[in-house]
Amino acid sequence: MFDDSDYLDNVLDKPDIGKTKFTEWMKANDLYEEAKELTYSDFPSKWVWHKKDKEWRLRKSGRSIGRIYYAHPGSGERFYMRMLLNVIKGPRSFQEIRTVNNVLHPTFRSACYALGLLDDDKEWHEALNHASHWASGKQLRELFVTILIFCEVADPYKLWISNWKILCEDIQHRQRTILRYGNLHLDDFQLQNYALCDIEQILIRNGRSLREFESIPYPDTLLLRQSNNRMLQEELDYDRDSLAEEHTRLLNGLNYDQMIIYDAVLESVTENKGGVFFVYGHGGTGKTYLWKTMISRLRSEGKIVIAVASSGIAALLLPGGRTAHSRFQIPINVTDSSTCGFKQGSQIAELMKKASLIIWDEAPMAHRNCFEAVDRSLRDILRFSDPNSTDKPFGGKTIVLGGDFRQILPVVAKGRREQIVEASINKSSLWKYCRVFILTKNMRLEQNPGDNAAREFAKWILKIGDGELCDTEGESLIEIPSDLIIHVDTHPINDIVNATYPEIQG
Repeated sequence: MFDDSDYLDNVLDKPDIGKTKFTEWMKANDLYEEAKELTYSDFPSKWVWHKKDKEWRLRKSGRSIGRIYYAHPGSGERFYMRMLLNVIKGPRSFQEIRTVNNVLHPTFRSACYALGLLDDDKEWHEALNHASHWASGKQLRELFVTILIFCEVADPYKLWISNWKILCEDIQHRQRTILRYGNLHLDDFQLQNYALCDIEQILIRNGRSLREFESIPYPDTLLLRQSNNRMLQEELDYDRDSLAEEHTRLLNGLNYDQMIIYDAVLESVTENKGGVFFVYGHGGTGKTYLWKTMISRLRSEGKIVIAVASSGIAALLLPGGRTAHSRFQIPINVTDSSTCGFKQGSQIAELMKKASLIIWDEAPMAHRNCFEAVDRSLRDILRFSDPNSTDKPFGGKTIVLGGDFRQILPVVAKGRREQIVEASINKSSLWKYCRVFILTKNMRLEQNPGDNAAREFAKWILKIGDGELCDTEGESLIEIPSDLIIHVDTHPINDIVNATYPEIQG
């Protein structure tokens, strides 16, 4: 200890000024035989440093773990001396630290070589491994670059492939934070790609590049752009194994007509043919079941399926479903010249480019202008990757539309019958491209063959849709069978609820 006012010469003349833990360790090795059995890092486990007297004394109780101050790989001899202090026991001087098999080496580095500590870039692997206990991922990647640039690495690829996991530990959390997507899962290839991109940026700042180290992979910049696309990540972040099992189960339940549609659509997707399909079937014929079968098949293979519906309720029945207006950004007031809100280079545009299949359920409910707006936008964004896409419906994508024209058609404000019909998809110029399939078998009734009431109700609903129970021109009255009428007393709302949900009556 000394005061700021002390003269320098007086400070240097103090008898204990040169005493440090390190120098006194070497002195203890000279004085005590038992001290020679320990390395510098192991010394505190048996010896205690007395700060006042500046000396090491044998430990009487307790236990302590020693730790040597970190030395950066770029610090030269200091780094190599630190390596030696982890293995050399009992040296009494700096010269003895550099002595191996009775040979005094001129440098600590040459002594490390003599001990075999530098074979196969061992020191660089040790440097990264040691730093991983306290350094952040960013600091580790900077250290990796320092080693590449300033140290003599014999095998850069081995250094990378042996340590990439510790270089990537923070990346998934970082990307979840950036994308605000807590369920994001990056596979090993994506993690490595992010780390390599960071490493390349650090190298560029130092006037170097990964291309100089040919054995280390160069980052895939296209994959990085995709990884930064939250929409793409959500569509790719499915459990493929469970989807494959689900597909096997669903496939076994398809009937003959459904199987024909399934094969036609999957052939179009796998052979990249493109095309527009329309599946026409009334409620209960298994359209949603068919959608789920195709979706599980393609997603289990890592392909992207965009599943939308014209209404929110229908969208909830589709795995990962959205309304068409939400997914495609269709304008609220859509006209015969409208386009969607996504533009070339946007995240949703990249999602559309990568999509293998688009399923649009309850299509007859949407105005034909909606389909034509999507068609224009897809042709526009796909023309850069395929110039011929401008001449193909929906830019050459495989599109499956589904629904029942007996149900609700597009809503036209104060529109007459002919205006509503004119707004339907089958009046669009796109309809001529549609390959129409018809489902007629009611699969719900097939699963419950003894439910005669449900069978009669289904027949009655179909007759209404087919216009058999009323005059198709103008207004008509339809008589509802008495067994379908809920008879109410004084509380009609309660009676409706009780009739609809009899199992929850209190």
